Amino acid sequence: MVGGIRLAYESARARRRGGGLALLALLLMATAARAGESSEASTSEATQAESRRSIPLAKIDPQFRPAVAAVLADPTIFRRMPTSVVDCRPELFTFLAQNPEVMVEIWRHLGVSQVTLTRLDERTCKLSDGAGTTGTIIVVEQTCEEGAQNRIVMLANGSFEGKPFQQPISAQCVLVLTSGSKEETNGRRFVAARMDAFIKLDRMSLALVAKAVHPFVGQTADRNFTDTMLFVSNLSYTAEKRPEAIEQVAIDMKNLDQPRRQGLIKAAYQCAEAGREWELSRTRQASLETTNR
Repeated sequence: MVGGIRLAYESARARRRGGGLALLALLLMATAARAGESSEASTSEATQAESRRSIPLAKIDPQFRPAVAAVLADPTIFRRMPTSVVDCRPELFTFLAQNPEVMVEIWRHLGVSQVTLTRLDERTCKLSDGAGTTGTIIVVEQTCEEGAQNRIVMLANGSFEGKPFQQPISAQCVLVLTSGSKEETNGRRFVAARMDAFIKLDRMSLALVAKAVHPFVGQTADRNFTDTMLFVSNLSYTAEKRPEAIEQVAIDMKNLDQPRRQGLIKAAYQCAEAGREWELSRTRQASLETTNR
């Protein structure tokens, strides 16, 4: 079953393409058996304005508020990635959204990624993709409620060094992850999530380059967000069927601290319990239908 997760991730990874700007737009989003639906991406002024209004600046820590406001006021690039809807337990999704280093460590443990996401404190992680992109991600505001009714606002500072650029480029990003969930008619829980990205490059020449390649960068970011959601969905399905396999993975991941290791194990067994309840409900429903015939 864990091998199935590895294959799902490798299949998704094989479709990934992109250079420095794509990594700035994507890898700084380290925030998932089937992507059920997907809305269109948007870069419109109206969507950007709506996204900006959804960010509660008054709730953001004063030490980060000026930086967030500066990016929101004059982004080089704005993009709302397509909304992805996947079969996934809301509890697991919220745990991974709040602890993205857990998912990154799973990828490393499975041998399918060299990306590192190191937690520096409860709100800050340091990122490196091993291919020229480095940065920090700071959670500046989050509201997470039952049923994966989440809003997580992040401030990312990143840089990329490598081809095709002659010198390092850097950017600040404000990333907004929003999600929700609903129960479908068959009793399964589905999570819908989207990511808005405000990206501000620090030099006018690079801003012009970024705008020129934005369609390519945006498509890469869209694919990677959808692939990540697919991976989370596969992880949820595995936890339903074999929570002990997820528990063993958690135990084996030496770079994961104990609270997050225990959090992953707890989420896995919550998925398994919900799966058993769903199977029982389906059995009862089938029995009732047979009796009523």
